[in-house]
Order: sequence, then structure tokens, then C-alpha cells
Amino acid sequence: MIILDKFLEVKKLPYILAGVIFLCSLVVLSCFKSAETQLNTLNQAVSFSRMMTKSSDDLTNYARYYVTTKNEQWKTEFNNVLKVRNGELADEKGILKSFKDRLKEVPFLQSELDTLLKAEQLSNNLAKLEIEAFDWTQKGKVELNFDVQTHHHMAAQLLMFGDDYNKHKNQIIQTTNEFYASVVNRLQSQYLFYMTTAWTMIIIINISLILLIVSIKHKENMGVVTRPKRIVKKPPVKKRIVKKVIKE
Repeated sequence: MIILDKFLEVKKLPYILAGVIFLCSLVVLSCFKSAETQLNTLNQAVSFSRMMTKSSDDLTNYARYYVTTKNEQWKTEFNNVLKVRNGELADEKGILKSFKDRLKEVPFLQSELDTLLKAEQLSNNLAKLEIEAFDWTQKGKVELNFDVQTHHHMAAQLLMFGDDYNKHKNQIIQTTNEFYASVVNRLQSQYLFYMTTAWTMIIIINISLILLIVSIKHKENMGVVTRPKRIVKKPPVKKRIVKKVIKE
């Protein structure tokens, strides 16, 4: 109690506590702002992962539709996906930017960027295999010999549905998942740090508020105890002089 009393009697204690509360409040706001930024980055990671996966799946589906149906519409759709990803054609939202340029606008680590760009490169390499299947399909469409025509079409379908194709496709999926997992793990550890710091600051703020109130009350009580009593002097009582009348 003696130590606490001496602590509470520090002359500038209320100002010190007010400064601590102010600084801790700034730290809390900074932590929440950083957490909000991380949430936006995580949403961007989800968006780019889906973008990469969707474009790869669209290329696969359109290529398979084309070698199966021989309909030129699917070949056109296939080429449009590549043009959108390369920034040669605007996407559904009217954005004319390549996948790589969009990716650079988000504050990902270089290692994370490299991982997702690797997934894009793998998808581009797979597109070469798909274009090769298109060539076999085109040869089959112009071939008059039925047996040769069937051979060309079978070669195209083997390229699109064979084990090699599926292996390359799985590599794209795995690389994209690696990118997302890397971003999530990094942001999760940072988020825990910021939240731990914020809650620590909130505890310090609450303790400081309690000490501030106790300090003010303590100084008020000390003022009442040490305040000297005012002595009110009564005016002196004047004695009445009674004159005696002497009778003659």
C-alpha cells in the first residue's frame, strides 16, 4: 500500500497515464488497419487463385469440346481465353490487362508471385499441347480418307484425354494451391501478431484508465485531509457600561 500511495502521489501521473492511453490507442488503430489490409490481400489471393483456375479449366473444356464436336465456336472461345489472359482482349468486367500486370498490383511477396506465374506458365505450356490437338483435328476435317481421318481425330483426343495431359493439368492445380497456401500462412501469422498486440494494448488502456481514476480520487482525498481548517474569529463582545444614577 505504501508503494501504491507513493506511485499515486506522483505529481504528473495523470498526464503520464493519459499519454499512455493515447499512444496505446494509436497502436490499436494501426493493428486493426493492418489486419484490414491483410484481409484485402487475402481476398485478392482468393480472386487470383480462382482466376488462374478458371482460365485453365476454360481452356481445357473448350479444347475438349472442340476436338470432340469439331465446332469452330469452341476454338474461338479457347483463343479468347488466351487473349484475355495476355491482355489482348477485355474481360467480362471490361478490364484490359494481362494476368501478370494485374498480379503486380497486389502486395504479394516475390516468392508468391513467382509461384502463381509458374502456374500461368504451366498453363501456357499445356495450351501448346491443346493447340497441337487442334492441328490434328483440323487435319482430320480436311482428310477425305476415312481411316486417316479417324486416326487424326483419335490422335487429337488422346492428346486431350491422355495421362500426360492429366499430369500437366494436376501440376497447374497444385502450383496454384501452393500459391494460395503460402499467402494464407504468411497472413495468418501476421494477423495473430497484430491481434495479440491489439489486445495487449487494450488491456494496458483499461489498466491505465483504472489507475487514472484511482489517482484522481487519491489526490482529491489527500486534498481534503491536508487542507487547513479555516479559523473564524468571533468579534469581541463589547461590554455594556451601565452608568449608575446617584440619587441626591
